[in-house]
Parts: sequence; C-alpha cells; structure tokens
Amino acid sequence: MLEEQTEDPLPKRRTQTDYGCNLRVVAPRVNTEDLIDANGVAEIVGLAHRNTVSVYQRRYAEMPHPVVDLGPARTKLWLRPEVERWAASRVARRARAAE
Repeated sequence: MLEEQTEDPLPKRRTQTDYGCNLRVVAPRVNTEDLIDANGVAEIVGLAHRNTVSVYQRRYAEMPHPVVDLGPARTKLWLRPEVERWAASRVARRARAAE
C-alpha cells in the first residue's frame, strides 16, 4: 500500500528574509486606509517635499517610524493616526514655547 501524501492546502508563511524587506515587527492588523507613504506624511506635517520626510526622521527621534520599510529606495508606509498625533504634539509644543 502506498501512503497518500496530502498537501497542505494553505501555503506556508514566508519569512521577512524571503522577501528581502525589513518589517519592524509583526504588527496587529491595520486598516489599509490608515497607511500613508512619504507624500502623505509630508502633507500632514506641512512639508513642501516628500524627500524632507527622511530628514525629519533623522532630526526628530520621536517621529513615528514606518510600519512597513521595504528597504533602500523602496516604499515606506506609516500609520496616519501616529503621524497625525506626532504632528499635533509638535504644534502644541511650539505654541507653548511661543508663550
């Protein structure tokens, strides 16, 4: 008698190294409508150019990190609510400093 080999109907999950990208953590599910790229971050923060987002990342340690970072010269995605909270806190801080 030959044993029947049953294939797993679901493919095995790939690890992050299979794709060659850097995922900060395996995060809970998010609403995809909350994901924004550098253009969205620049708009929320009030920057004229999306390239300035990388400057802000180096300058402000408390700036939210991308939740998806596919590596150099590839798309990074942030969570809109995190960026909005951070931008609002910067505005509030500047207002207190101006008093």
